[in-house]
Amino acid sequence: MNKFIIILFLFPLLNLSQNNKLSKNYISIGLFDHKTGFSAIGYTRSIIQNSHNEVFVGFGSMIALDTFTIGYKKYLFKSIVDGYSVISMQKIHGMPGSSNAACLSIGIEKKIWKILFINIGVNVTNLIEDLESLTFPSLTLNIRY
Repeated sequence: MNKFIIILFLFPLLNLSQNNKLSKNYISIGLFDHKTGFSAIGYTRSIIQNSHNEVFVGFGSMIALDTFTIGYKKYLFKSIVDGYSVISMQKIHGMPGSSNAACLSIGIEKKIWKILFINIGVNVTNLIEDLESLTFPSLTLNIRY
């Protein structure tokens, strides 16, 4: 747990070397975001980013569940609809306790307006302590700025 917290605080230092005009902030609203996993509302910040790759940190929340995440997003193709895959490590805190998870997401996104996107995909979450795998769909609206 302590290593996870240290990583979350050290990664923003890498942002000092980032000098591009891509969207760094990402707010999602919907069911099970591809970056923050079990969340209805999530926020992530890109640490290192180019047109096809992104390293991010963030957090998400539901009523009784909070998620802290660090991950990597890779765009598989860019067209009218963009395809992506995401791999992330998550610390999930909830009423029954907390656990660590490794997550994989795959999906598509479509730009609706200047900063508004819709994402549809599938998330696979592997709870490390329980050796349990959960697969669920995701559908979110997100704002990037």
